[in-house]
Amino acid sequence: MKMSVTFAAILIGALLALPSFAQGNVQRTQAEIALQRAEADFERQKAQRDEAQTKCAARDWAACYTLAEFQRRGQGGEQDLAAAAANYRRSCDARDGRGCSGLAYLTVHGRGVTANPAEARRLYRKSCDLGEVSGCAAWGNMAYTGAGGAKDTAGGTAALTDACDRGFEWACEQMRSLGTYNPRDRPFERLRDLRTF
Repeated sequence: MKMSVTFAAILIGALLALPSFAQGNVQRTQAEIALQRAEADFERQKAQRDEAQTKCAARDWAACYTLAEFQRRGQGGEQDLAAAAANYRRSCDARDGRGCSGLAYLTVHGRGVTANPAEARRLYRKSCDLGEVSGCAAWGNMAYTGAGGAKDTAGGTAALTDACDRGFEWACEQMRSLGTYNPRDRPFERLRDLRTF
């Protein structure tokens, strides 16, 4: 979302909630306080984004991932999904699993790059191989459901289980919704869990 649209919306909200006058004292409204905080947050994010851009240009690949996150979310400047994809790719090529996972996400949805489920699945697998738990969860989901390639329920279940065991709640939720189970659980516990869904 463009910064000017965001500030316009905040400004309109502030104008609609003009300060009230109580016994001659002018107090700041919640809208004015929110606008001031939004401006301070934007300036902080802009400084962090500019710093990440400088470091990324100097081949600090972790900074390229940070810059991509700012660009994808539109924080500290305009949203730029094509630039985010390019910076995720730089990070991924430097063997940062977070960058591979970010690029895979954009590739699945066709944001900033052409949608390509097979390539997204490959990127999620690479992310997982590099130790990124979100990549393992997403690859497991795609493998289990057969998105972007052949269905691999055993591999998908193993990846989702591992991500869930590592505390990635989305993987646990996917296991429940897909009806998978942790192969290390006892059958009675699996049956009990299925009854509670």
